[in-house]
Amino acid sequence: MSITVGDQIGDYEITGILGTGGMGHVFQVRHTISHRIEAMKVLAPGRPVSDEVVGRFLREIRLLASLHHPNITELHTAFRHNGELIMIMEFVEGLTLSAKLSKNSMSLATGLNYIQQVLSGLTYAHEQGIVHRDVKPSNIMIGQDDRVKLLDFGLALPALGHEFTRTGMILGSLPYMAPEQVLGKQLDARSDVYAVGVTLYQLLTGSLPFKGGSEYEIASAHLKSVPVDPVAINPGIPVRLSKVVLKALAKPPGDRFQTAREFLESLNMVRAGETTTIATAMLPRAEGALASNWPENKVIDAGILDSVSRDLALHVGPIAKVLVSRAAKRAATLDELFALVATEISTEKKRQDFLSTRTKYSVYK
Repeated sequence: MSITVGDQIGDYEITGILGTGGMGHVFQVRHTISHRIEAMKVLAPGRPVSDEVVGRFLREIRLLASLHHPNITELHTAFRHNGELIMIMEFVEGLTLSAKLSKNSMSLATGLNYIQQVLSGLTYAHEQGIVHRDVKPSNIMIGQDDRVKLLDFGLALPALGHEFTRTGMILGSLPYMAPEQVLGKQLDARSDVYAVGVTLYQLLTGSLPFKGGSEYEIASAHLKSVPVDPVAINPGIPVRLSKVVLKALAKPPGDRFQTAREFLESLNMVRAGETTTIATAMLPRAEGALASNWPENKVIDAGILDSVSRDLALHVGPIAKVLVSRAAKRAATLDELFALVATEISTEKKRQDFLSTRTKYSVYK
């Protein structure tokens, strides 16, 4: 089912396109009876999707139905239409934090206010047993009244769910991933704390704490590199605030804030003790384009991806699963996938050895 502006689905008229992502398309809609403007999320309209993707979408619907907090997007209803899953959510008019960071500089007070609202929403979600797993600026919507709404719980999991303890699942956005998430290990609320730490670091310095020329280098930096102290990049911020950020970015989860509430309380204390500095300081504009999700691959079977990951791991180690997962979102064919991940192999001989394994999938284009 393709959807275009002007179409009517049930009692909703499509009035605009808000965005697309790995889990589906989001449209602006008008309820034909109440005339309320809302957001409609449709699971990959017009294309086949795996049972796993359908399961994630259903889980997002059910999790959002259980969450009611001013800093979390509210679910209004969900239904099926011509075999397609439909989610209706509140419409928030504004910009994502990603767009705000790349558009203009902002005051330190404003930036901290946004992060405090994010942490408030996460505190509530965590206390309901929900871990978001994909906190990043493009999933933080800022309304025209400066109210923050945390978006996209498509990767969220209940902390006690059976899938939550399954290792080897690498989902999320690499620049904001905690080390344990990069390695596909068990996640908890402290993984979200790390992602908020990355986002706050980016706010304060205009730069990500962990960068690289390839996904392998970024993943390795999460695991091994020590971030530059934010106050060394932006001397205008309080030293106490810089220490809070670095604690949130600690590599062992046990060295971070143990809860979003603890992180929020530390920021509250900094704001209370540094009122003059925070009131006058300005934040730098973010450098370059901020990270976003690649469109999800439509054709390469998950079993093939697992096999390719095992072959690649012989040359690059356990990070192979991350590299293959990311490349699969860009590659339209298996040949493109091989070409993308082969660039991460350090020597020509090893690269050719890996590329030679492509023949195992000769029937797969």
